[in-house]
Amino acid sequence: MVKYKSDYEYYHLIEDILNHDEFGKIGEIAQHGGITRLEHSLRVSYYSYKITRRLGLQYKETARAGLLHDFFENTTDTSKKGKLYQFMKHPREACENAKTYFEISPLEEDIIKCHMFPSNTLVPRYLESWIVNFVDKTVAIYEFSKSFQYKFSYLTNFYIILLFNFLK
Repeated sequence: MVKYKSDYEYYHLIEDILNHDEFGKIGEIAQHGGITRLEHSLRVSYYSYKITRRLGLQYKETARAGLLHDFFENTTDTSKKGKLYQFMKHPREACENAKTYFEISPLEEDIIKCHMFPSNTLVPRYLESWIVNFVDKTVAIYEFSKSFQYKFSYLTNFYIILLFNFLK
């Protein structure tokens, strides 16, 4: 887990979002095999914040939009078509939720709406949007590989045990 609370400046920027009841619901939604959507969003937000701050960009808006980029609820349609629809449409839903519960700037709106490029056709207009997009993909790959690593390790160990038993 990202140690975001020890970075006081960062925590101060996102504290109101974290304490919002409606936003808190994403802490109950599983994502990327083993973590919550909140944990994923915190990683994306914090790493994007660190990068944009280092580059002298709009790090405050980036931190907030990075946290809000997956602020949506799962659909009840668990079919492949339903999951694909949610995958493609969740940036707009997250943006609408963000606008409903928080004041967001045009930059934050762009970050949230465009974080799935090129999976959706909205091309990021700001460098901060590109950074969140890249960080989101990197973090998701890390989270997926971490969840599969356990399964891969288990299967590898099982295979080795079978192999050694067969060789006896």
